Amino acid sequence: MYLGENLVLIISPPRSGSTMLQRILGSHSQILTHPEPHILTPLAFQGYYHEVDKAKYNHKVAAKAFKEFVDFLPHKEEDYLHACREYCNVLYTNALVGTGRTYFLDKTPNYADAILPFIDKLLPKAKIIVLTRHPLAVISSHANTIEGGDYDLMYYNRDILGDFIPPISEFMRSSKHNYLSVRYEDLVLEPDFYIARIFDYLGLGYEDSCIDYGKHNHINKTYGDPKIQNNSRPVAGSIDSWVCDLNGRPDRIRLCKLMIRKISDRDMDVYGYPKKDLFRLLDVEASTKKCDEKKNIRPFMHFILPSAWRIFRFLQSQAHKPVLRRAIVSVGKVCDALTK
Repeated sequence: MYLGENLVLIISPPRSGSTMLQRILGSHSQILTHPEPHILTPLAFQGYYHEVDKAKYNHKVAAKAFKEFVDFLPHKEEDYLHACREYCNVLYTNALVGTGRTYFLDKTPNYADAILPFIDKLLPKAKIIVLTRHPLAVISSHANTIEGGDYDLMYYNRDILGDFIPPISEFMRSSKHNYLSVRYEDLVLEPDFYIARIFDYLGLGYEDSCIDYGKHNHINKTYGDPKIQNNSRPVAGSIDSWVCDLNGRPDRIRLCKLMIRKISDRDMDVYGYPKKDLFRLLDVEASTKKCDEKKNIRPFMHFILPSAWRIFRFLQSQAHKPVLRRAIVSVGKVCDALTK
């Protein structure tokens, strides 16, 4: 029975250095990888464990019918898991055929926020690397890379900390997997030491050329870090770049605190970044760190946009009242009908 023996998974929030780590490990002679293949996500959302929110078919009926069918099978859930494992075996193992490599590395960030309990149960022998990064650095990187520097738009589109840190912390706390945890900050400061540690965890010999991942050939497709080509090896310059992003911007600091407040102290402690320490670097370096002055100038739009978002969030809070919520849902259904 396939249990993930030839599989390595990187589990992390987006914007945590996972693409860099993937390229370093993928430069090893015994590791094959492919950008964010999402192989496991559809399996978890077939209806037995998770349901999709929207589909061309009646997904609620399909999920109920699928559960009834699985419960009809001789070994019920175990038969379903066996089928899922065969699916994984065919895809992951066939990817390795003819390459002479030992492991396939799957780095798909959405595994971390959506299906970790499913992975824990499905592939108990997979090697799992948990990559963590300072939460404020994750926010800053996501806002600047994905949302053009608009923190409010980032917060509206996705609560990147609230979606990822609690499930990752729960996995770290309760999983029976023999996973390996690595901090982004440690990785870029001492890449040789921590990469050697990862290869040892995988039972592979250390190949120092992997650190210079930019000198190796990699598959470049749709998904992954759009800035990965900017460097050819780990650099420490981005460790505290978030300090300048928040320095002199109380609106951004307020949003960051709002996102962090939703996460329990326990989860933050397990994740490795206690709440009491999160803003310490900002307090220490804000007065001494040389920042790009343009980021700290507050032009007219820096006052207008936060005010507009505050109004939006107020309206959003009111929308949870039963009467208004029913009205909004009804309008949404009408809009869906009009666009069919």
